[in-house]
Amino acid sequence: MRVKKTNALGGEVSPYLLQHAHNPVDWMPWGDAVWRRAKAENKPVFLSIGYSTCHWCHVMERESFESEDVAKVLNRDFISVKVDREERPDVDRVYMTAVQAMTGQGGWPLSVWVTPEGKPFYGGTYFPPVGGQGRPGFVDVLGQIAAAWRERGEEVKGWAEELAQRVRALGEGTSGSGVSDAEKTLKAGTGEMAMEYDRKHGGFGGAPKFPRPSQPLFLMRRSFAEKSEKLLEIVRHTGRAMRMGGIYDQIGGGFHRYAVDGEWAVPHFEKMLYDNAQLMGFYAELGAATREAWPQEVVEGIDGYLWRDLREEGGGLGSAEDADSEGVEGKFYVWTKKEVIELAKGEEMRLAEEIWGVTEAGNFIDPHHPVKGWNVLARRRVCSDEEERVLNGLRVRLEKRRQGRVRPGKDDKVLTSWNALAISGYAKAARWGGGIHYTKRAEEIWDFLQKNLLRQDGTPTHRWRGGQKDDTHLLEDYAGVLQALIDLHQVTCKTDYLHRAVDLAQKMLATFEDTKKGGLWGSVDGSLIARMKDDYDGAEPSGNAMAALALAELGRLTDQVRWEVAARRILDWLGERMRRLPQALPYGLLALQRVTEPPARLVVAGKGCEVFLDVAAQVYRPDLLITGAREDHPSEFIRGLAGRTKISTAFLCEGQNCKLPITNVADLKDALIKG
Repeated sequence: MRVKKTNALGGEVSPYLLQHAHNPVDWMPWGDAVWRRAKAENKPVFLSIGYSTCHWCHVMERESFESEDVAKVLNRDFISVKVDREERPDVDRVYMTAVQAMTGQGGWPLSVWVTPEGKPFYGGTYFPPVGGQGRPGFVDVLGQIAAAWRERGEEVKGWAEELAQRVRALGEGTSGSGVSDAEKTLKAGTGEMAMEYDRKHGGFGGAPKFPRPSQPLFLMRRSFAEKSEKLLEIVRHTGRAMRMGGIYDQIGGGFHRYAVDGEWAVPHFEKMLYDNAQLMGFYAELGAATREAWPQEVVEGIDGYLWRDLREEGGGLGSAEDADSEGVEGKFYVWTKKEVIELAKGEEMRLAEEIWGVTEAGNFIDPHHPVKGWNVLARRRVCSDEEERVLNGLRVRLEKRRQGRVRPGKDDKVLTSWNALAISGYAKAARWGGGIHYTKRAEEIWDFLQKNLLRQDGTPTHRWRGGQKDDTHLLEDYAGVLQALIDLHQVTCKTDYLHRAVDLAQKMLATFEDTKKGGLWGSVDGSLIARMKDDYDGAEPSGNAMAALALAELGRLTDQVRWEVAARRILDWLGERMRRLPQALPYGLLALQRVTEPPARLVVAGKGCEVFLDVAAQVYRPDLLITGAREDHPSEFIRGLAGRTKISTAFLCEGQNCKLPITNVADLKDALIKG
């Protein structure tokens, strides 16, 4: 039996890097050794960036990186480096910006050729091994780049220097011209995003369709601010369409990464923690806004998926699940009609055909492994309660059958930023009526982060796996944990979370703020060719927008004006971009909404605050932040309220102006409704 050789990735922690540890390519991990070797050998660096659950990363590995012939070219002419974008999002952001500047598009796998100084001069995404259909072949590209480096090396370095300067300029972001009229900016952003609404299928824009939770969340908050049923219906339709589509796992719960079509019907099958964490909070709030029960069922489905399939021992959540199993995209999730018939009873098969759309022909084919008859289950219409009951019996049997299949690969590394999103998602599920079950989940994840991912000074590291954590400082981790602490406080009233938040906010600003030009840097790594300030809310919120919202809420909860001032500094830096391209910053607009709305607070004093929290969930008041009046609260004003009562009491306040104390839950509900 031939023993596969192991390259320099064999000692790494990342599942993605370990996937490539036995490639014939002499991969190196990102680090100083790469640049020393590249300079010593005067070779360009081939930088390949991806992640373990990336379908096209797997395809390029099978086609090119497992090929001895391709490996010979790479090993002879280049220094080859693998980067897990989830471990080093700061590295990914630099080189993604470069490729987008060169080609106008990006994605993963990200393929970049750089000088021994790390400056990019050529790049793209997936390259097939042989050219065709408008795409150059990978081997041809390698040959052309190697020849250009040998024959026109100085000219190539000149291109690289020009591109590096452009990346640096893009990394600094907008000019920071401020926000002159916040309400005008918010209304313009609302209008622009509402114009993108797909009236037929829900969501925004066309195929492929991504959930991007911050966009419908912003419109939902604006539906409250503007008292607009039209905006709420846009959000309701979008939420319902996603839940009914194939992008939602109709059998096991949780959402896939995106839909390849405009109807949410056929997904790209990866499941990511960051999507499901945010969508949990979104659907919980949607249930409160619409007063309908079905969004809570989606929350339960996401919870079931996360705790069953992503949870690690001790309470942390893994990062993602692959689209592929047994080398085939979607195989774990699809069904033939024959398989469904075998498990169906009574009326179940009729409903499976009528509601889930099960057919003999199927509706999905993996182009690399074309098998006919595979069905992605998606709902064609809303079920009656009785139909739901009948169909659920079949769903349970299908889920049991599916458990016997080979599961997609799981990336089990625990990322602080994504787990912080999960804490916030669970806390919001508790805030909007889910109760103590979700609070316990949120606190269990927090306990894991405390034990495994925080430094002694309370600042977060980024990645943990198998007992090993890194020592990276990233804004997304600081801002995510800050928001998680604030959300935990609002559903537990524990002041320890607020004190931790105050301490972390200080350290976040000291570590990342650009005090000269505004905004927060994404990373402290000075060895990169450019420092980047994130100003785009994509599948995940940008670090700057997340920091701005968290700081605004911290200021309101603690009566410490410095935090709101800091939030406004970030929003001033984002101001021009929010005016020119509001669709790029829905989460940033959420933060702007927060700092400009009246500072409403529900202050709960005495024992048994859970009763009042339950009432607060019954009235959709997204403008209302919740805090517990305790003698160790950071706010002197709220400490004073704590001393005014021994029984459970609620104070509905705007700033430090409070209405008469409320001790009856019915009175609190009336007061919340009246505003």
